[in-house]
Formats: sequence, structure tokens, C-alpha cells
Amino acid sequence: MKIALVTGAYKGLGFEWCRQLGKLGYKVLLTARKTENAIESANILIAEGLEIYPIVMEVTDHAQIGEVVRWVEEKFGKLDLLINNAGINSGTRARGNKELQNKNLSLESLEPNEVLNMININAIAPIIVARHFRYLLAKSESGKIINIGSWLGSISIKKSGGNYSYAVSKSALNMMNKALAYDLAEDNIISVVVNPGWVQTDMGGGKAQFTTEQSVLNLIENVVNKIELNDSGKFLNFDGTEHPW
Repeated sequence: MKIALVTGAYKGLGFEWCRQLGKLGYKVLLTARKTENAIESANILIAEGLEIYPIVMEVTDHAQIGEVVRWVEEKFGKLDLLINNAGINSGTRARGNKELQNKNLSLESLEPNEVLNMININAIAPIIVARHFRYLLAKSESGKIINIGSWLGSISIKKSGGNYSYAVSKSALNMMNKALAYDLAEDNIISVVVNPGWVQTDMGGGKAQFTTEQSVLNLIENVVNKIELNDSGKFLNFDGTEHPW
């Protein structure tokens, strides 16, 4: 019996993680910030014959995360796989508000609090979630954490200005995960950041390279099923190769 938890899972890439892991026989905890979103999305997958549990969890709410940890411990006694998928970018943050979007993108309009908010959700929250679930991941035979990053977090390949908040937050996630990997090594927990590719989601748009299904299947085959403890801390592509820092 394998147990997986996916954050930000009621739609897009997170929802597809739940579907594909469920098909592989995982018992999957589908988390979302709102009860109705979690239940509605879980019911779709339950109707497909998958074992899905709708869970309300805001990744910046430490008390709520703690409640989920206690529930998982009581019901399953362990966690095998944590998918830190929840995140925002300038578009999803602004929701059509061009002025707000520019506070994340443009040098002239850059707003420090917007940058900090993006870092909090995209870089700090995944590490805090991992900290909360550390004890349960350590009880797995092979505890794994997959943090969803982005190629935009790579410093060495950036060739243009702008897009400050999101790119900085994903770069910060890489460093946070590098430190996390060393701290979790004593518990034999593997933690990596992955670039899922350009995916057809609200963030990626309809013209992106991969469907959500293609992206998740790539990551399961090339990362989840293959990573070992000596890979912990790495920044990996959807094909399993190392991504430039």
C-alpha cells in the first residue's frame, strides 16, 4: 500500500498527478484550499475507480497542515510520496489585473511585497510542508518529495529582463530544496525539484508542448520511479536529466 499527497491538486498538473498515481495503485490525498474544489475533483477520480481522498489544506496554514499530518498518521501511519505542486505565477496571481501583474513582471512597477508573496508560496511553503510530513515520510521504505519547479528558475539560462517574482521564487525553491535534501538524508528521504516542461495548464496556456498527462507520465517514469538517495537535492528535467542551475 503506497500513500501519496498532492498539493494544489483540484485542477491542472496536480489533478493529473492524482489520476496517474491512482492508476498505479496509490491511495492519493487530493488537497485544495477549498472544500468544494477538493470534493468535486476527487469525485471525478473516484468515479474512475481510483482511491482518492479529498483534503482541505492551505500550504501556508501551518495549523491546517498539522491537522492533515495527524489525520494521515491515524489512517495510514506513513506517507510514501509528497508532490509539492501548489504554486502561483504572475498571471494566476493577477487574474487579468494588468497593473497587479506588472508588479511581478516589470522593473518599473516591481513591488517588493509581491515578490515576497511569490517566494512564500512557491519556495518556502513546499519546504514547510515537507518539514511537517518528515516523520511520516521517514516511516516509508522509500520516502520521496517531488517539488514542482520551472526552467524559469534557472539562473544560468536566463537571457532577458523582467519576470522577477516567479523566476526568483523558483530559483529560491532550488536552493531551499538543496538544503532540505541534506537535512532529510539521515531519514533516507529523497527530495528533488523537477522541471515538468511547458505544460498545457492555466499557467502554461493551450499552446504548450505537453498535456498534463504527458508531463506527469514523463515525471513518473523518469524521476519518481528512478531517483535514489544520491539524487536528492538535484534539479531534474521531465526526462530525468539534470537541469542547469
